[in-house]
Amino acid sequence: MGASNDSLLSVLCVHCLAEFEYMKRQNARSSVTNSSILFIISNNPSTKFLQMAGSSEKDTKKVDVFVQHECPLNLLPREIWSIIATMVTSNSIEDLFNMQATCKVFLGAARSDAVYKHATMSYKSLARFLLNLDGPERRFLDHCVEVENVDAIVRHGFAEYLRFGRLDKGMELLARASTEGSVEAGYLYSMLLMFDHEDEEDMVRGVQMMEGFRISGQLESYTNFLTDVCKDTTVILNELFARI
Repeated sequence: MGASNDSLLSVLCVHCLAEFEYMKRQNARSSVTNSSILFIISNNPSTKFLQMAGSSEKDTKKVDVFVQHECPLNLLPREIWSIIATMVTSNSIEDLFNMQATCKVFLGAARSDAVYKHATMSYKSLARFLLNLDGPERRFLDHCVEVENVDAIVRHGFAEYLRFGRLDKGMELLARASTEGSVEAGYLYSMLLMFDHEDEEDMVRGVQMMEGFRISGQLESYTNFLTDVCKDTTVILNELFARI
């Protein structure tokens, strides 16, 4: 989504500097007109051409503006922008796409693996991942899984198990996320072991995990979590059946 705006990215932070330099030169020559200014950006990164709007190509005056200032966004380390991009992503993937489309600095920071690894998925309920995600969102989630984002692994495993019926794959992903410390994954994994497996050893493991939640005082949050999942899942399943 951001890639389509690459042709505009180099203009963003140069625009105000070029206008300042241009007006300073024009004032010095006392030949400023009231016409609006149209910026024409050349391929030379150190030279910017300016053209008065409304003038013919024959009468066009081109003024070389040498921008000697560094982009203000580069004054902050890339790591800071990556942290900001991670916070943006944790609220809305769409906002991340908008950030990527803003300028080159944001584009580079927002595409770093650190953003995909640490972004949380709490902006959307777990059950919502049972629906078909659109192209950019799907690619975002897949990239998060590739870089071991635990939240993404949980949601991918949830969809594999419940939506696609790939039980072994779903359990494998949930177990991996649980090992990485995801409470959500642990809840789902223990529940599925107890109630959706016929193997006695699996059921015992599920009970043991549940007992661990009780001892650690997490049983109440576990119950609330399952209530929310079941409620959201019912809504989603109704939506899916309505499409059949």
